[in-house]
Amino acid sequence: MGILNYILKPKTVIKHLGEESGVKGWLLAISFGILSHGSIYVWYPLLKELHEHGMRTGLLAAFLYNRAVKIPLLPLMIFYFGIPFVALLTFYTTVASVVEGKILELIEHMFVGREEEKVV
Repeated sequence: MGILNYILKPKTVIKHLGEESGVKGWLLAISFGILSHGSIYVWYPLLKELHEHGMRTGLLAAFLYNRAVKIPLLPLMIFYFGIPFVALLTFYTTVASVVEGKILELIEHMFVGREEEKVV
């Protein structure tokens, strides 16, 4: 975590994964989710820290959703299920991750907006 704090400054996270990241942020979250490997429990502290530095909740959800696409398992899946099925499943997973992330951001904005109104 210390190395991450040194490398990833809050301005860098906000630029690439913040509210104004746009399509680039979604592509980064999807790509990093697909390329990530290892136990999910290792990723939770890192994602929490990125979220505290300004990472959008929807991008966080897309990252976690795309961890279901496992590159080492793709050849085995193609062998058993065929290329069309695996391609469709991978496409569906990536599109569903964006939809899920957008829904999560919508829900978050609905409830965060209400909390801010109560405070003011």
